[in-house]
Amino acid sequence: GWQLGSAWQINENNRIGFNYRSEVELNLTGSASGAVYDLTSAAQGKKPSASYAGSMALTLPATAEIASFHQLTNKVAVHASFNWTDWSSFDKLEASIPSLYGNNPDLIKEENWEDNYRLAVGTTYQYTNKLVLRSGIAYDTSAVSDEHRTQTIPETDRLWLSMGAGYNWSQSLTLDAGFTYIFAKDASMNEVDPNLGQFKGETTGNVWLVGIQASYRF
Repeated sequence: GWQLGSAWQINENNRIGFNYRSEVELNLTGSASGAVYDLTSAAQGKKPSASYAGSMALTLPATAEIASFHQLTNKVAVHASFNWTDWSSFDKLEASIPSLYGNNPDLIKEENWEDNYRLAVGTTYQYTNKLVLRSGIAYDTSAVSDEHRTQTIPETDRLWLSMGAGYNWSQSLTLDAGFTYIFAKDASMNEVDPNLGQFKGETTGNVWLVGIQASYRF
């Protein structure tokens, strides 16, 4: 894959930037096992195996983001960003298992994802010469509709609330810490599998993210 970015310093207090990251194609290798594959092997007159070697092509989506920074006062700055991810390229999972299916793919699951978007707004407050405080909020849309939501990856809309701080310990050493709480929206699920039957339910969940960082300048 590749990335392309640019930034425009409008004036000393305002700047805007753009970044694009291309899709990345992966080829995963491994093996499959289970009753379905054993029955397929037996139906072909072959002896069942402990595992069946195979591979799967998977494409990670392209993303694009535009962001801006605005220094309102000597102490307060605001920043915002808008992100797009090409999740519509993720429509299904297919494996290749030559010993069982030859050149025909083995359909693992239909996913039918859609492009998703994230809007974020944040603030930076220079509390002292050494201490900076940060906060932010973001809304991340689901990459899958209610119709196509599955148990495998139960995607849903998310609200991000973040706060953090940075401390200049010295001219060379900077310490940073951040905390994010993600509220995942409750969403319905109605998945039908021709082999396993139907599953109806609701997905929900919240996430905590905590990070610390130390930077040293030589």
